[in-house]
Amino acid sequence: MKKYPVLFARYAALLLFLMCGGCEIINEAMEMDAEYSSTNPNSEDFRARFVLGVFSIVRYPRATMVEREIDTGDGSTIWINTNQLIDSKRIREVKVIPRPGNPDACDLQVRFDDRGKNMWHMAVAASRGRPLALLVDGRYISSFVPEMPTDDASMRWVFIRGGLDSYTARGVVRFAKRNYAYFNPSASDWFKW
Repeated sequence: MKKYPVLFARYAALLLFLMCGGCEIINEAMEMDAEYSSTNPNSEDFRARFVLGVFSIVRYPRATMVEREIDTGDGSTIWINTNQLIDSKRIREVKVIPRPGNPDACDLQVRFDDRGKNMWHMAVAASRGRPLALLVDGRYISSFVPEMPTDDASMRWVFIRGGLDSYTARGVVRFAKRNYAYFNPSASDWFKW
């Protein structure tokens, strides 16, 4: 008879924990567990996570083979060209830049490899001031207008106004180098059996 109030108190504490932001804590704990289970990008168990992708937005969808409708999360949809302009395969490192006046949104500073720099220039030129779609793991994050770097110093770290939530931004930063190593294995790993 005495254990019912104790069980009720435990369940009430668990419910309170989950209602007060415990879901993000649980998600981060699960992500950390997954991170420690396969930290080596050359391992067969490694899975690329928080993969960043930039896609062109299609105004008038015509080619159903290469275009896809995606949910934006606010009840509306947009169409994207599934041939990504640039992704985590070309991103060496990422930094989070908090937005002034909006602590819930973060922007990114991205450092590309040499081929990624060229791809970024082509993406900016092709967009001609129109917005591009930013996706993480295939999930729509936001639309942004890319900025053309003005000099070599601004090309080292490209600024992307992504408006990511802090959890996703931290995940992109945490896995950027591992994803780069996973998508670009060293030549010595090509012929391992």
